[in-house]
Amino acid sequence: MPRVALVYPYFRTHAPTEILFTPLGIASLAAQLHQLGIEIRVFDCTFKTFDQIRKELCSYSPDIIGIYSMITLSRNAFRMAQIVRQDLPGSLLAAGGPLPTLFPERFIPAFDVIFRGEADLSFPQFCASYFSFSSCNRVNLSKMDLRSHAGLYVHLDGIHAENPTVHHSEKQLNTFPLPYRGDFDHPAYQAAGLERDGTRTTSIITTYGCSFNCDFCSKPIFGSLFRRRILDSVFNEISDIQKWGYDNLWIADDNFTLDLNYLKEFCERMRAVPLGWTCLSRVNGITPEIARMMKSAGCRKVYFGLESGSQETLRLMHKRASVEDGIKAVHTFRDNGVETGGFFIVGYPGETLESIESTFQLALSLPLNEISFNVPFPLPGSTLFDKVSGVNPTMDWNVENEVTFVYASEFDETWLRARIAETMRQFATSD
Repeated sequence: MPRVALVYPYFRTHAPTEILFTPLGIASLAAQLHQLGIEIRVFDCTFKTFDQIRKELCSYSPDIIGIYSMITLSRNAFRMAQIVRQDLPGSLLAAGGPLPTLFPERFIPAFDVIFRGEADLSFPQFCASYFSFSSCNRVNLSKMDLRSHAGLYVHLDGIHAENPTVHHSEKQLNTFPLPYRGDFDHPAYQAAGLERDGTRTTSIITTYGCSFNCDFCSKPIFGSLFRRRILDSVFNEISDIQKWGYDNLWIADDNFTLDLNYLKEFCERMRAVPLGWTCLSRVNGITPEIARMMKSAGCRKVYFGLESGSQETLRLMHKRASVEDGIKAVHTFRDNGVETGGFFIVGYPGETLESIESTFQLALSLPLNEISFNVPFPLPGSTLFDKVSGVNPTMDWNVENEVTFVYASEFDETWLRARIAETMRQFATSD
């Protein structure tokens, strides 16, 4: 029987800021493949060594191998592809994820086919078509109607396809099966969560797309179209998550608090579920009533992208929020018993040393439970990427939250590292 392998090429780094969740994109593709009756196995590299994954892949001997890649995983993805070529030369290699979506040409010829954008339907359907022939080999590609697979990019032995990407409608999204979590090492993920913050946390997505356009943000997969899952499906997934032994949810939506009616219904239903949860929130429009509603539904902590203590820097970032909005939102949640975390960016192109210092001062002045600082990272596909000079688009960060510029910055990296370290020490020793 033909087989598909899906590879998530993240190998644990044990960085101080490491937060581990099962990869939902891989889990969603696995569910679609199972639904089509295709034999599928997920190879999550998080708790394995490269040699272990290599041996397991060779033993499984799949006909199609799909490898996920983003900017921080590109080196691992290409290394994995090279090994597959050596050990499993008959396997068809597919790449997907944010980086292949933005730069598909860079993944040819290391990979045979690229799937760009939302591939929940197109990749599984492609696999079914590929397996419909009596034997599994690349010759099949010349016999297939490649135009019917959204987001497919192929330049192989005279075969060419550059199909447009799609964003699935809410109606389509709500027909999708629940993510398949059967191939993940749940005890290892839960042990890592307990070690970090005392919870067994896994992620869930309830809405897709972001309608905002921050300068530093890249949205190659879900784009700007905001879409909601029906809550019956969300709570079916939460029930499945509980069966695996998790006690806390990380709601990974970019805009979880954007639709207040949706948020209200979620909170009403969540009160009957014995799970805690954390989420991201925009700072705009937060009221004490919203904070109390979320608290009563089990919300433990809310994270904000506060970014800067300078209104001018927020303007440079195209943040549609003010410093005052952020201050108010943090206090509102803390006053109503919900912990808060703040993300900050320092050294933004066009800002000043004074504005950087105002960011450090803001972080220390707020009643935050957790803070983190980073320098701008010009993600491919972002407006920031197009603005800066000297960027190496193939550079790979191997350690999370490094204070390292990947472009020609006007700010002294050594000074920034020292100021961030000093601010973190002050935060750790404050009441």
